Amino acid sequence: MKIKLALIAIGLCLFNCKQDGSQQDKVKLDYKHASRTQVIDCDGVDNTLIQEALFAFEDDILNFYTPDKPIYSRAYSLFVSQSLTGVADYPKMVSEHSKQVFEALKQDKSLWTTNPDGSRLNFNHPLFKCIGNEIADEPLSKTYNALIDTKSMSLRMFGDQLKRKTFGMKDDKYLATYVALELFYGKLYDVDFNKQSKDDNYEENSGLKEHSSHDGHNH
Repeated sequence: MKIKLALIAIGLCLFNCKQDGSQQDKVKLDYKHASRTQVIDCDGVDNTLIQEALFAFEDDILNFYTPDKPIYSRAYSLFVSQSLTGVADYPKMVSEHSKQVFEALKQDKSLWTTNPDGSRLNFNHPLFKCIGNEIADEPLSKTYNALIDTKSMSLRMFGDQLKRKTFGMKDDKYLATYVALELFYGKLYDVDFNKQSKDDNYEENSGLKEHSSHDGHNH
């Protein structure tokens, strides 16, 4: 009897410890955009988190590309172009809030994978089917859905069309969500923010960091 009680006690302890560990591992996110109008509504998806990710992403590209006055079309155009050509400066662009959002997004393991072209998105996730159904631009929607349905979605196949449709992204929040996940959060897997922080500290301490009249301007 004592042995059985001891085993039950050990089992309860392990169960509680596991629960405590899970709660500690869960990212606590400060939702800054929770009061904004809902623009994403997909079944089987944490719409609140996805919408927070979208708005945090838009804040970052606006602050980075058009800091004096928010111009969505210009910010999207510059960001998509630079991301597709591999020159987007993520360490300087990404805010602390977006880093926290990224950590929260990573908790949904079904959202992510590693594709042959380097993309991190798992296009089997219900979010991406929903996005395809809601993209406002009909030709773009058809291409997107065809690539998803044939399991051949890649930036090599979709990037050129995407680059030509940046003007509508400020209004088409489903297309913008795909862009945010594919070209922003998905790319953060390969960004070492700790290294960037050390490099910045070195430049500041050594006096190497100089600013020119071209800083903050895009040509």
